[in-house]
Amino acid sequence: MDVQVYITYIVATAASIMLYVISSVTLFKQLARVLGREMLIVLRIAMILLSISVFLAFTSYLYGAHEIFVLIFTLFIVSFLVIVMGARHVLEEYVTGIFASKAYDLRVGDYIEVGSIKGYITALDDTSIIVKDSRKGLIHIPYTMLTHTPFKRVKPEEGYEIRIQVFLPHEVDVERILEDARKIARELGLDDAKADIESIERSGVVILVRGLTRDPRREDEIKYSILDKLYRSLSQPRTS
Repeated sequence: MDVQVYITYIVATAASIMLYVISSVTLFKQLARVLGREMLIVLRIAMILLSISVFLAFTSYLYGAHEIFVLIFTLFIVSFLVIVMGARHVLEEYVTGIFASKAYDLRVGDYIEVGSIKGYITALDDTSIIVKDSRKGLIHIPYTMLTHTPFKRVKPEEGYEIRIQVFLPHEVDVERILEDARKIARELGLDDAKADIESIERSGVVILVRGLTRDPRREDEIKYSILDKLYRSLSQPRTS
């Protein structure tokens, strides 16, 4: 065996082993969390076939074994397609999750609303977002759902704005109701609570009560409490 052939075998062996080790450490380690056992076996076979293909790509010309190289590489392509077709939905969620979590800056503790699902993010899984709803239940939201459905996300430090419109007839003391609304909003824990006249109509006045809450799950509770207390205030007799 001359020096050139010897070097070719060394380079081919090193390249194939390096490819197998790198793919095992990176690709296999990542996909092991999302693929089933059967798909992992096929993936391992595909990685072995790819490593053999690399070895034959370097050495096949020495003995004219191009047919063997083509055969092994074809088997690798087939096994790779089997993985892609068999686990396409899982892989789609996994790849989407890598980009979506960074593009939307999703973090544990954020409040999110997707369709009828509302709650706090408790974990960012490989293929889904885990949300805890108001009933303390855990809901898995696929990452691809974020790309097809409008959603709202609130950072804890930003706060969630609550806005309530209230119609008042002209004979009501509007200034008193506005002051009561601000007081009620502050008592319910709203930050930067405000109450102002939004519009004046022929039949009455529309006021807007708004403020920030750190717990968006309390939105309905706060709205109903403000409306209930305001209508109680409206029922009180006017003082001259």
